Amino acid sequence: MKFSEQLNTGLTGLLDHPFRTFLTMLGMIFGVGAVIAMVSIGAGAEAESLEELKKFGNTGIRVSSIEIQGERLDEALKKQSSGLSLSDTEFIKNACSSFIKLVVPEIINDYDVYIMNKKPLVKVCGVGDGFLDASNFEVDKGRFFSSSEQNKAALCAVLGAGVAAEVFGEVEPVGQFIQIERIRFEVIGVMKAQGSGVGKLAIKRRDHDRDIYIPINSNMYRLEKWPLEDKDIYHEINSIWIEVKEEYDLLAARDKIAGILQRRHMDIVDFEIQVPLEILQQSQKTQKLFNLVMALIAGISLLVGGIGIMNIMLASVNERKKEIGVRRALGASKSDIVVQFLVEASLISFIGGFIGIFTGVVISYAISYYTGWRTVIPLSSVFVSFFVSIGVGMIFGIFPAVKAAKMDPVKVLRYE
Repeated sequence: MKFSEQLNTGLTGLLDHPFRTFLTMLGMIFGVGAVIAMVSIGAGAEAESLEELKKFGNTGIRVSSIEIQGERLDEALKKQSSGLSLSDTEFIKNACSSFIKLVVPEIINDYDVYIMNKKPLVKVCGVGDGFLDASNFEVDKGRFFSSSEQNKAALCAVLGAGVAAEVFGEVEPVGQFIQIERIRFEVIGVMKAQGSGVGKLAIKRRDHDRDIYIPINSNMYRLEKWPLEDKDIYHEINSIWIEVKEEYDLLAARDKIAGILQRRHMDIVDFEIQVPLEILQQSQKTQKLFNLVMALIAGISLLVGGIGIMNIMLASVNERKKEIGVRRALGASKSDIVVQFLVEASLISFIGGFIGIFTGVVISYAISYYTGWRTVIPLSSVFVSFFVSIGVGMIFGIFPAVKAAKMDPVKVLRYE
C-alpha cells in the first residue's frame, strides 16, 4: 500500500471511534502540555535572575548593615565597634583603590514626607557621589544631583517611579517641591521603575520605586544635624555600594573587603556582603536541577500516555482481527500491517502533541496571569516535547503492530 493509503486508512480507523481516540490522546495532550508549562516556569525564573543581575551589575558588591540587639549590642559597644559608618567607606576607598572604582554610602530614613497635600509611605535615601554608576539605576525624567550639589548639601530630590506616579499622577513632577520633615526640597528628577520585593537571586532589597533620593550631605547636615547627638544609634549608614574594576576577581575583592570590615568592627558580625554574580551562579545551579526534576515529572505523563496508546492499540487489534485477515488474504504483507498500526499510533501522538502544545502555552500564560510568576516558553521545549510525543507513540505502538502482523490469516478470518 502507498503511504497516502496507509494514512487514510489510519485516519478512518481513528474516526470510527472518536471518543476512544480522544481519551487516548489525553495522555499525550497533558504530557506535552506539562513539559511546556514546567519548562516555561523554569525559563521564566532564570530570565528574572538575569534581569536581577543586570540591575545590580556583574561587578557590584553590596555591604548592608545588620541590626544587633541585647548581648551582641553590649559586646559591640564594649569593643568600641561603631557599626557601619562613613569612616568605613573612606577606609575601603583608600585601602582598596587598586581594584575598586566606586564606593558609595547610603543612609535610609523613615522621615515624614509631604507631597501635594499627601503623606506617602516612602524611604528617604541619602546617597553619595557615583550612586547611579554603582547601583545601575537610571533616571527617567530630569536629572540626578551633581557633585556640586552634593558638596553644597543642596535641597534637591529625585523621586522613585512609584512615588511620582502616586502623588503627581499626570502632573509633571520635575520642578515641583516636596517637604521632608520641615524642609522643602525641589524635585529635579524621576527614576526609572526598578521593580519591588525580594529578588529572585535572594538579594534583599526593598521597593526602590518608593524611594526618594537626596544628597547624603543634605541628609546629614540639613535633616540629621550631624554629628549625631543620639548615642543609641549604632549604625551611621545603612549600606555601601561598591563597584569593582572589571579586570579584578569579584570574589577576591569581596573577601578583602570582608576582612577589612571584620578588623575594623572588632569581629562583630554587624554587616553582610552580597555579590549578585555569585548568587546568580548558585541560583543557576539550583535552577538547572529544578528544571531537570520538572522535566522528569512531565516526562512521566508522556510515558503514561504511551502506555495508554499501547493498551488502546491492543484493543483495536483484537477488534479488527477479521479485517487483518482479509487484508492478508488479499495480499497485504506483514510489513503493511505493521505500518498501518504504527501510522494510527503516530497519528494519535501527532494530533495529541499538537493539541498539547496549545494546552501548554495556555497553561503557561494562565500561570503568569494568576500568580504573577514570569514564564518564558523556549521553542526548544516545544519542538522536543512534540517530537518526543510522536516517538513515544511509535515506540508503544510497535508491540500491537507486530502482534497484528503475526496473526494467522486463516484463523483470524474465522474470528467473530
